[in-house]
Amino acid sequence: MSRAETSPAPALSGTPKRRWSFGLSPRILALVIIAVMTAELAIFLPSIARFRLNYLENLIETGTLATLALDATPDNMIDEKLTRMLLDHARVDGVVLIEPGKPKRALIPQMPPEPRQTFDLMDAMVPELIWDALQAMLRSGNYEIRVGGHSLRMPTAHVYIMIDELPLRLQMHAYAQRILVLSVLISLFTAGLLYLGLRWLIVRPLQSVAREMTAFRLAPEDEATVPPLKPREDEIGIVDQEFDNLQRELRAALRQKTRLAELGTAMSKINHDLRNMLATAQLLSDRLGRSNDPKVREIAPMMLASIDRAVRLCGDTLDYARDRPVPKLAPVDLADVVDEVGVALLEQAERSDPNSAHDWRVELANDHHVIADRSLLFRILFNLGRNAFDAGAQCVIVRADNSNACTTVDVIDDGPGVPDDLQARLFQPFARGGRPGGSGLGLTIVRDLVVAHGGDIILVANGAAGATFRFTIPRHTA
Repeated sequence: MSRAETSPAPALSGTPKRRWSFGLSPRILALVIIAVMTAELAIFLPSIARFRLNYLENLIETGTLATLALDATPDNMIDEKLTRMLLDHARVDGVVLIEPGKPKRALIPQMPPEPRQTFDLMDAMVPELIWDALQAMLRSGNYEIRVGGHSLRMPTAHVYIMIDELPLRLQMHAYAQRILVLSVLISLFTAGLLYLGLRWLIVRPLQSVAREMTAFRLAPEDEATVPPLKPREDEIGIVDQEFDNLQRELRAALRQKTRLAELGTAMSKINHDLRNMLATAQLLSDRLGRSNDPKVREIAPMMLASIDRAVRLCGDTLDYARDRPVPKLAPVDLADVVDEVGVALLEQAERSDPNSAHDWRVELANDHHVIADRSLLFRILFNLGRNAFDAGAQCVIVRADNSNACTTVDVIDDGPGVPDDLQARLFQPFARGGRPGGSGLGLTIVRDLVVAHGGDIILVANGAAGATFRFTIPRHTA
């Protein structure tokens, strides 16, 4: 069988980017047409090979029938004119019939054309037939070939015919054109049906969901933009139902958030004014503490402690109402900040209760430098130390350890520990452990400040001997 190198398929050129008016619809239409045409091509290849095979088998049958005229002659010989007539009727240029046990019969003109290629249909496989058919369609002009095969009239005989391939090629081209026209019609019809079906079942519902999303994005709190829910039980119906539920939940959350924001604004104004009033009351309490009346001097520390708690509550509420701050990172000496926090805490503790003794220990083995916001780091340590002293601790120890990834800081106290019922919601807003005067916001603010640095805070130890809070500060590069 003949072989030829296949020419590489032309590369598909990139389609220019444009905005389709129907979104997915043109792409679906193009995809369906390509899929149908690919399937038609897969069907066309064996069909064109079968067309060529049938054509050649018919010529073998007519050639075999023409050789039967030789049986009417005593020497199996006929003249040139009759030979030409029989070959023309059989549409071949020559026939040779070889039958076991009988002499060879041949109808060949005196000057037969020289075949340029020989094909044997008896042992040909489907890939070979397809390849030979494609090669035949790509040739041009006259091309003499020899074809061998079996005849249905004489199954035991071998028949060889010589033909010009040009008529066969013309028939194959006409057949291919008919197949191409039929394939285009089938692909357009199938693509049209699928296009309408997909557009009705998928594309239009998706466009409706997209419009609902756009309307919700433009006016998330406007309930008038909510369309009626379409009763569907398929996947798109589930998406539509879940999106409707999502809209309702988000609208409820937005309404609640708006109310809380308005309430927070009002509370901030009230807290600001209340803080100024409490500052004035604090000054008056200091004067009462220097009074000559012993009863007044006895009441003054209690009044001063109450005012301090009120001022602290106002300050914590204002801090929590603000958005999470963005740290201004810079190199900070951790030991220096811890010492400064200790001075502030001990002064506050002495002012609140002059008779109590408090200890703030700094146990830093090395010179610890971190990349952090100094003011926020001060607030983190100050809130942790103040919570410990308010809970009843007498001594607070600060330790630190450096690793490749972060700096770990432990704040250890000898207080009564965190109650068991408070541990699950320790860092949640307004989580109080039964201590009077607490706002329940101190640890929440601490965690916000630590997370703003990219770290985290956890309770690593707790019990009757005290609690240990550990927070991390990532070792940012300068």
